[in-house]
Amino acid sequence: MSQPTTTESTVEYETTTFTLKTDNLGPNKATLLHARTTKNDNQFYKAVLYIHGYSDYFFHDHVCIQFLAHGYDFFALDLRKCGRSIISPEQDQYRHYCNDLHEYDEEITLSIEHIIKEAKTKIKKLILLGHSAGGLITSLYTSSGFKCQDIDAVILNSPYLAQLETSLSESVLQSLVMNFGLSADIDDHWYGRSIHVSNKGEWNFDLNKKPIDKIRAHGATFYAARSAQEELMRKGSCIKCPVLFMCSNRSIKPDRTWRDEYEQTDLILNVTAMRRAASTIAQQITIYEIENAKHDIFLSQSSVREKAFNLMFQWLKHLEDDWMISIQT
Repeated sequence: MSQPTTTESTVEYETTTFTLKTDNLGPNKATLLHARTTKNDNQFYKAVLYIHGYSDYFFHDHVCIQFLAHGYDFFALDLRKCGRSIISPEQDQYRHYCNDLHEYDEEITLSIEHIIKEAKTKIKKLILLGHSAGGLITSLYTSSGFKCQDIDAVILNSPYLAQLETSLSESVLQSLVMNFGLSADIDDHWYGRSIHVSNKGEWNFDLNKKPIDKIRAHGATFYAARSAQEELMRKGSCIKCPVLFMCSNRSIKPDRTWRDEYEQTDLILNVTAMRRAASTIAQQITIYEIENAKHDIFLSQSSVREKAFNLMFQWLKHLEDDWMISIQT
């Protein structure tokens, strides 16, 4: 088992709160975190905007630190009804609830406008980094969002681009909650427990913000996600900027008994289906399968995530070289 890793923040973040439009459940807000690099680029203002997965929040200081070291200002968005953006105990029962994934366009647009102001007179280069459901939201926004032209590249960390692989009973439950707009608590199938220090993992995140045993699934959100996946597939090669896609090299449908191999595989999404879907959404896409990675590549064991970091920053270095050439010609 990996050694526990503290997630008490070692980074100083500036916090911006966005007041959002109300929906059928009431008021909403979103929370943007910002950490500033000390390795400023003379030519560019480089920034990354991180968008988390389903029923999740940002706690990945180690990811932020890597980007700061490479000269990027780092931004992380806790979406409405998630993490730092939950505004009441009542809303907590509807964590990550939405009727349409385009609803998140509002806070993503506000975040990008905030980043544009931070760039001031420098040439801005903005990377969107989305994990799991956040990867689907990121892909959808980059294809058609109000500020999609301001996005220079996208990094997808095990994006939820294809339907979940479910058992017969799970499929029946999912159909019921989707067709009738219900909510139900579903088993996390070891993934949360494989990453948290209280069980099999090394990450000490807040269990009030990211539960690890049961996840509240909303029929409306599942339906919205499926509609977003279908929209992307219909558009085909709809993302114009370069895309880096990363996932594990294998996936397993876990059972009730813990197996050590669960630490080295994607327990949430089907890798083959995910990769197939990813290959259709962008005009320029680089695909890396990371051996022995977990669903969240950057919560994998140390040697695995270091390999992922190295590949990602090599890819970004090639982009940066292209940016330099573009301003010299």
